[in-house]
Amino acid sequence: MIRFADESMREALRQLWHECFGDNNDYVDLYFAQHDIARHTMVFIDGETPVSMLSLLPMTVVTRAGILPARYIYAVATKTSHRGRGISTKMLEAAHKHMRQAGLKLSVLVPASGPLYNFYGKRGFEAAFYAGNAIVTREQIPEYNGSFAVSESTAEEFMAIREKAFAGRTMFVRWDGDALSYRLTDTAFNGGETLTLTTGDARAVAVCYSRGGSVLVKELALDGMPIETALAVLQRKYDAQEYHLRLPMDIECPYPLERVASGAAYWYDTDAKARTFSSGGRTPYISLVLD
Repeated sequence: MIRFADESMREALRQLWHECFGDNNDYVDLYFAQHDIARHTMVFIDGETPVSMLSLLPMTVVTRAGILPARYIYAVATKTSHRGRGISTKMLEAAHKHMRQAGLKLSVLVPASGPLYNFYGKRGFEAAFYAGNAIVTREQIPEYNGSFAVSESTAEEFMAIREKAFAGRTMFVRWDGDALSYRLTDTAFNGGETLTLTTGDARAVAVCYSRGGSVLVKELALDGMPIETALAVLQRKYDAQEYHLRLPMDIECPYPLERVASGAAYWYDTDAKARTFSSGGRTPYISLVLD
């Protein structure tokens, strides 16, 4: 039986999460404390026990043709003992039926690895988002000797800068209110920082994870600030050997970008899809997924 979970299943879901993803209990507890199980988690019940789950998290897709209500499909998991029975496919079909009936326009998921795009492609998902990855060494970063400021970002500040940075795209994923606040919490829990950079009238937000001489910049949202200036400011803070960047594929960038798939979409409204892709704009963009 497939249905939405209830609070009595919290411990079973916690164990299922740990078995499938390996995250420690503190992280699982943080996630379930911030996401309503009864609204966000679908389960497959075998007897009285949930043996598979997936999350349907609220999200908004901003397009040049309008704002589209959507869901982010996350944490798709099935117990080892129940794999190979088509349970995840049945779960996705039930989720699609629910979302279509709810009037949502599309759902988005981010496969954990490249081969899984084929798995989800056979189930109706289309690769819709691409990112440009770059590795920049300290020698490639120009010195910045002007005045600057680095501070911890608030959710409101981050959202405002993201809107300016990614407006005008065919579509980009906007994380609203609670969703963006949770991303700041998730980043901090996993040892990262969400930083606002300021140089004169220019601003940027960088989501950074510093690891042993390298820094992963999971998102860099720029409001009037060139990439190289943002990196120069970050270098003043981290003094790292190299930076691993995830950027929109078509951004103006002085460093070579490797194109990689970063998300897949399943459309419930073909008219909305047609309007979205006929409206023009820059390449679709998604980031800040929970990976």
